[in-house]
Amino acid sequence: METQPLLLPPLSDHGEVITFYAYRNDGSRSAALANLAVLLARRRAAYSPVLMIDWDLQAPALQQYFAAPRNHPGVLELFEACAQQLALHQPNGICDDTLLAYEVLAAVDWEQYVLRVDEGSQLYLMPAGRLDEQYCERLAAFDWEMLFRRCPALFRCFAAQMACHFRHILVDAESGHGDTAGLCTTLLPRKLVMLFGPERASLEGGCAMVRRAASYRCSHEDEQRPLLVYPVAVQLEADDARLRSLRRHGDGLRHAGYQQELEQLLADCYGLRQLSLDSYCDEVQLQCSRDEAQQLAVQATPEGDRHTLARSYETLLAWLEPGHYPWQSRTQLAVLDQLTLLPAQLAGNSLVLAQARLQQELGLLYGQQQRWHEALACFEPALQVRQQLLGTEQSETLASKAAVAQAQFQLGQLEAAQILQECVAEARIRLLGADHPDTLAARSALAVTLGARGCSQQAMLIYDEVLAVYGRVLGSQHRLTLACRGERAQQLFQQAEFEAARSAQEQLLADRKRCLGSEHADTLDSRSALAWTMLQLDEPDVAHSLLDAVLQISIKRHGLHHAAVQQARAALTEMLKQTGSHAGQHPGQADLVPELRQDGALDAYDEALLQPLQPLHPLGPEVAQRTAEQLLALDQLPATPRPPGS
Repeated sequence: METQPLLLPPLSDHGEVITFYAYRNDGSRSAALANLAVLLARRRAAYSPVLMIDWDLQAPALQQYFAAPRNHPGVLELFEACAQQLALHQPNGICDDTLLAYEVLAAVDWEQYVLRVDEGSQLYLMPAGRLDEQYCERLAAFDWEMLFRRCPALFRCFAAQMACHFRHILVDAESGHGDTAGLCTTLLPRKLVMLFGPERASLEGGCAMVRRAASYRCSHEDEQRPLLVYPVAVQLEADDARLRSLRRHGDGLRHAGYQQELEQLLADCYGLRQLSLDSYCDEVQLQCSRDEAQQLAVQATPEGDRHTLARSYETLLAWLEPGHYPWQSRTQLAVLDQLTLLPAQLAGNSLVLAQARLQQELGLLYGQQQRWHEALACFEPALQVRQQLLGTEQSETLASKAAVAQAQFQLGQLEAAQILQECVAEARIRLLGADHPDTLAARSALAVTLGARGCSQQAMLIYDEVLAVYGRVLGSQHRLTLACRGERAQQLFQQAEFEAARSAQEQLLADRKRCLGSEHADTLDSRSALAWTMLQLDEPDVAHSLLDAVLQISIKRHGLHHAAVQQARAALTEMLKQTGSHAGQHPGQADLVPELRQDGALDAYDEALLQPLQPLHPLGPEVAQRTAEQLLALDQLPATPRPPGS
């Protein structure tokens, strides 16, 4: 390949360095880098120069993907020249380390170490070095640590210099924990792609390197720059779905899956209390294919085929190129991308209103993840725009007010939430009528906030009025009616009216099982709520049995690794902790192991609830009540005498 002069004027804005690292090198790291480089270069072929740097000097691999010449100088020769330039400077010649680094880099003329490898795009390669007979000897003699000590800013300034000319600089780092692996992951990048294979050592070694890089960035003043980490699981081609799931989620007992460990890693690095990689890990996985190991998958695969390794690379780019966080879901990415594109599509008030709609949508997605601070930061500007352009009582404005109030409630800002909810409820009564579903939803939300603020009588009055309308308009067994009954029962629980809460929850559980099925999510919520009430009534065996049933059904429906299963497991564990019990002494024992079982006692309990002792009314305070002895008998458990006065 003939070497031609490079025509790379400085960019109008700086590019970024992306390091690819794997603790164990199975070829997937270099393959991923080469394929992603081709995708990035061809997306903006005319004006987006992309540079690949093969810094795996022990086992250089990038040249084979592009048929690059083996005699072209590269990384090793560039830094040999830097070391020679440093030797020419007197120890006190230049005091500023950064100025020294840039003077050295200017003297060595980096362009001679780069070659173009694709005539169809601006794709360039800085190879590992001139692979002649003396290469191994020169590499062994080179002291990277000494070079760093003589000029610590050299590598950081080298990365900055490349970012002035290339939109993306993709660095193929050496495996292991050696000197060059450390400088490529710690000193150079803005983004770090950590690939790991099925072996446990691959994940642990990669996580250790990420922690090392993050710690260095935080502890050294000159290196306090952003570092975005993107972990990527590399699956074996022959692995089946069961084995992939086991590696990702663990066995629910002794071994954690890689997703849990990655969530903990990123939470520690970014100072977050919790995060979820569900969507990211669903989407971002690579298959290690021997057939595609020595070729570019993005060129060998027909366009449009989603069952390919090329599509996996494109999916990774959806997070990597824009700089989205791995804990952002694919749905959130779509909304963020729409926000980015809107200014080119709309203008004026239309643009502002469209942005407000997307901010509202993004806030709802954050709310689903219980990230209420981020949700509120989206809801508030959307509300401000809608109030200004649409008016204070337009339907979208009222929806924004309700969303802001919900976020404020979740963040403990109860008084502010109540004020907004009262405004929404009053406006909807006036504009839509007292029987409209939106009005009833607004009043129910207000009742929840009033109850949380200790205004129990006001809350119960609203619940009863709303339930009366639901019963008349929708019927006593409609899902919205049942949901409101559940909120009313929870209010009784918060007021410490446990017997009344118990009767309401038993009735609700029976009705939900009849209407929705015994395994419906709402039915399971009713079982969980009743369990905590039974615990307050000093009947822990019944409480344990109810929560145990919730867990077993959740496992049956979703498998061991679903979020609902983890939530049910945590609830039972918390109850056992509160009661000072052990799993082996109570019906909750099966909760801590992955086997399913048929709980005949709970079936009998549910069947008894389906046959109330007397007619029930959703609003009536007089409901069928059972003694503890009756409940325990239904669960086939020994009756325990009730304490006096209960």
